[in-house]
Amino acid sequence: MIKTVIDNLCYNFGENMKNDDAIKVLSNELLKGAKMLSTHCSKCGCPLFEKDGKIYCPICEKLKNKETIEKGENEKEIKNEIERKKSEINEILDLNKVVMDKINYLVMKLKEEDEVSRIREIAEAIYVLIKLKKKIE
Repeated sequence: MIKTVIDNLCYNFGENMKNDDAIKVLSNELLKGAKMLSTHCSKCGCPLFEKDGKIYCPICEKLKNKETIEKGENEKEIKNEIERKKSEINEILDLNKVVMDKINYLVMKLKEEDEVSRIREIAEAIYVLIKLKKKIE
């Protein structure tokens, strides 16, 4: 009987809440001592309640709280993703600095080297480091 009444009274939950969930919310309000009024919510069509002088729609409040929680969770996920990206960028910057330091070191060694085979080894190492630097930028 109550379910039929709720089905007829509440018409706009959308995908956010099932009628069984709405019944639980409304029943809990009654158990908490709230008074069900004869007026209905303009958004969802469910009866309004009054408790401690405050008139409210428990369904809309529940959905608003759910949205707030979801929004907070989404914000946390976004903040975590930003932190991960910052960390990745810092790692790349650190790697870039290490590669540049190695290139500079090898250039100094190349200037001092007279042996052809050793010059070739150093030049090849510099070439590899330059390719690596381009990939990480």
